[in-house]
Amino acid sequence: MIAPKRAFFLVVGLMILGACAVEVGGPAHEVSYYDASGSLVYVDDYPPPARSEVIVGPAPSPGHVWVGGYWAWRRGGWHWVDGRWVARPRPNAVWVPGHWEQRPRGHVWVSGYWR
Repeated sequence: MIAPKRAFFLVVGLMILGACAVEVGGPAHEVSYYDASGSLVYVDDYPPPARSEVIVGPAPSPGHVWVGGYWAWRRGGWHWVDGRWVARPRPNAVWVPGHWEQRPRGHVWVSGYWR
């Protein structure tokens, strides 16, 4: 049987770990803005200003980098996608963040990439 004090710390520890967003392997998750025909999706609205984020905890390993959040366009509205820790695909890889770019037909998402 677990002592109540130990159980409390175990639950708190699991809650803290559960709050950390970590993606292991592969590139950072980003939404895709292409329709079924493969054409770019244009958004008429300006994206909101980026939110200031608090980096969640220390990196899970020296091979992880923090990839900041961004605004995604879903179902006719803006939704914030939180930042997360992501494993680098190679030791010296640097994450170049995605961004919304204004073009004549509207705003398009330019995906981030590893450099």
